[in-house]
Amino acid sequence: MRIGILLNERGGPRALDMLTDDMRRAADEGFSSCWLSNIFGMDALTAHAVAGSRVPGIELGTAVVPTYPRHPTTLAQQARTVALALGPGRLTLGIGLSHQMIIEDMFGYDFARPLRHMDEYLSVLLPLLNGEPASFAGETVKAEIELSVPNEGRVPVLLAALGPKMLKLAAERTDGTALWMTGPATVRDHIAPTITAAAEAAGRPPRG
Repeated sequence: MRIGILLNERGGPRALDMLTDDMRRAADEGFSSCWLSNIFGMDALTAHAVAGSRVPGIELGTAVVPTYPRHPTTLAQQARTVALALGPGRLTLGIGLSHQMIIEDMFGYDFARPLRHMDEYLSVLLPLLNGEPASFAGETVKAEIELSVPNEGRVPVLLAALGPKMLKLAAERTDGTALWMTGPATVRDHIAPTITAAAEAAGRPPRG
């Protein structure tokens, strides 16, 4: 079993230095990965690029970056640049819808079709993270573009999911799900069996 740790957001002028110390401590204590939420403080991907480049070896991930405020091309470009800074195999991109109150009331985006939004978002994000061109025209997302960030390998993606339809989407199209404030009974009785069954039906082994 590989165990990671969700790090607390740091504040003040030494926030990145303190985050670096947190990552180094986690690596020294044997954690396999460190995760950062992307809320209203430091940008999680940028923080990983800075602090993570000072602490070699330990894997890093976002849990999670909200999708609505960023076009999938922009997020793919940023994630691939961070992955390039960290080195192959260290970054996992966790993404999620966020919440209606935040997306509509704070950002001013329409939250009416979250499942369709995420499905279409992945249709652009995933090929770009795999180093392939994206050609897609949906109802909520459109792109005809290719990136030239010189990565080695792909950037894996986790999708924050709880409901059965979103868990099915995570199983069919991504590397697994990212959870938050979810108890062990819910994981055991709902999330694990739902995503496992969906992955098996799609011919894909669940990864996380």
